[in-house]
Amino acid sequence: MNEADKKYMDFPLFDAHMHFPHAFLDQFLEAYEEAGVKAGINLWSVDFNGGYHSNYEEFLLDCNRRGLGKRFIQFFWPEWKEFGWKPDEFVKRACSDMKRYAALGVKGMKVWKDIGMFNFFPDGTPVYLDDKRLNPVWDTARELGWTISLHTADPSHNFSCRTGASRELLYEKRDKVLAANPDLPFILCHSANYIEDVKKFAALLDRFPNVCSDLSQLEKLGTDEELRWLFERYSDRLYFGPDMVMPDNRPPDRKWNLEEGYLPWRKKLVDLGLTEATFKKITWENGAKRFL
Repeated sequence: MNEADKKYMDFPLFDAHMHFPHAFLDQFLEAYEEAGVKAGINLWSVDFNGGYHSNYEEFLLDCNRRGLGKRFIQFFWPEWKEFGWKPDEFVKRACSDMKRYAALGVKGMKVWKDIGMFNFFPDGTPVYLDDKRLNPVWDTARELGWTISLHTADPSHNFSCRTGASRELLYEKRDKVLAANPDLPFILCHSANYIEDVKKFAALLDRFPNVCSDLSQLEKLGTDEELRWLFERYSDRLYFGPDMVMPDNRPPDRKWNLEEGYLPWRKKLVDLGLTEATFKKITWENGAKRFL
């Protein structure tokens, strides 16, 4: 790191959107320590990314044995495509798994974009988020005090949906679930699910008090002036969270972690010129208050 970059490294981060598997736990610990990530939400689960997954329960037990429960807040990621194959069995298994993993310290659930974009029922109809058969999943999350990390849709410039749904329809289905569960907290991944409009982002937060968001794709969301307005106005409901996914061609390392990931994000947030109170909330305090 050069001298000019050191000024961007003097504050801790709570990263509300990270992904790492058990196989690279030690590498991620080292990498996050260097990048100043003191805690965050890890979105990983039973069967993910081929050969890099291990038994999820053993992963949780290992983290607990090593005292990492407040370093990495684990969110359960079910195999959502099974809901399309066997909806009743999926719901029964998911609710049971949620209770078992909660006893091991898991604090939330990841819902991915395959619900709505990729998955079908055997009769060929698309699987959507507002399917009432999923209500026991939301009820169980509420009972456990969990938070739902929800990814719906993709950016407009690379939106490709196998079910044929439009982004607007996916948002409509999402909003029905948000409205039906006002006492269940949601974190909308990727700047309110790639909403790409500051005014729409603000309107969504105004409509749903139970909704927060992590931040990414800021350059597509608005100008620096618009971002400053949004961040200051909703400073209590935004999390740092750039979606750092392990590189495909190598284990996590310094270049991936710092130079390609966290340092550019640190610069971006510092250079926006936010007030100190807002800056601290987004980078650390909101996450620490909610999960630590």
